[in-house]
Amino acid sequence: MYLQDKNSVMTISSSGDQQKTEKTNFQLLLIDNLKREIESARKLDSEKLTLEIGKIGFSCLHCGKCCRQAFGDNRVMLIPLEIEKIREFTGLSKLELAGPYVPEPHPETSQHDEPEEEGRTEDNIHVFGWALRRKTNGDCIFYEKSTCRCRIYPVRPMLCKTYPFYLEELKLCTCECEGLGNPISPEDSRKLAEKLLRRYVSELEDVLAVYENYVDFRRG
Repeated sequence: MYLQDKNSVMTISSSGDQQKTEKTNFQLLLIDNLKREIESARKLDSEKLTLEIGKIGFSCLHCGKCCRQAFGDNRVMLIPLEIEKIREFTGLSKLELAGPYVPEPHPETSQHDEPEEEGRTEDNIHVFGWALRRKTNGDCIFYEKSTCRCRIYPVRPMLCKTYPFYLEELKLCTCECEGLGNPISPEDSRKLAEKLLRRYVSELEDVLAVYENYVDFRRG
């Protein structure tokens, strides 16, 4: 699935000691660029996007491959609102359904090696993204192998609702999926386009919140 390594920041400090720092010029530049992109994203033509999706075509085959690690990178990034919806639907705690996002281990790394935690400095951890937890075999914890169905389908993340499409730099992109190229109705194309636009803006706004609220660890 398509991933954006851009999500909410949660700073965990066992000592509770945090230091507020002024934003760097680079941070201010990122914030300004994000605001510009959000403004442009809100102006995207949904009808044009609808036509693009219709031209590409898509119909879900219900094969479940996008939920299984055996068929590729199946990590699903989440924004806080999605975590809360899934928590209410399942009754699970936030940490039971989602965990800190960490990069996939390098191919040369042993499968038994534990991936390093992002942003770890002694007893402090910066979490720049959250992802649905996965089973020991790498499949999504909400994937039912016997039926190839999703156990949280009504509240599934936006990434899942819009797969295999995503927007990047204001352009429509696709992931590898066997359902691409199949006929799609104009109505379904329109609904998918609307979801894609909502997802794109929501993710950008989430990234903006990260840069605007980022607090670094006390150094030394």
